[in-house]
Amino acid sequence: MKADKETKYRRYAEKIRIFQGLKASEVADILHRGRVVYFHEGQTVFHEGMLGTNLFVVLSGEVAIKSKNQLISTCRVGDAFGEMAALNRRPRTASAVAQLPSKLLTLDEGQLVEYLDKALAVKVLLNIIHVLSERLELANTEIARFR
Repeated sequence: MKADKETKYRRYAEKIRIFQGLKASEVADILHRGRVVYFHEGQTVFHEGMLGTNLFVVLSGEVAIKSKNQLISTCRVGDAFGEMAALNRRPRTASAVAQLPSKLLTLDEGQLVEYLDKALAVKVLLNIIHVLSERLELANTEIARFR
């Protein structure tokens, strides 16, 4: 791997939470197995209620996550979204709309488990679990605050 590409993939490992702790070569493998998709400002990535089979990682741009047209969160470079529906095979609980022109990596559960080395898939899935746990903790804090 060339030095400039290795540096790029190392930066992705630092910035993208689900890639934390991975080597540059492992990040490169994931990026090459996934698919990069582009969205224009205002373009919908997915709609609430749709069945989801893939997660997304923001490589550039910004994506709003909305439920019933209420902003839930904004995903920026390094953030992953859509992983709940991808991993539990249930309808999406929110919509995702590009707020800026956005470059996203998309992966489905099959790509994580089938194509990647099992140890690498476990690392990525554990990182996803950490992200989901933090979101749940934040949601619990917000619920307690409103009680």
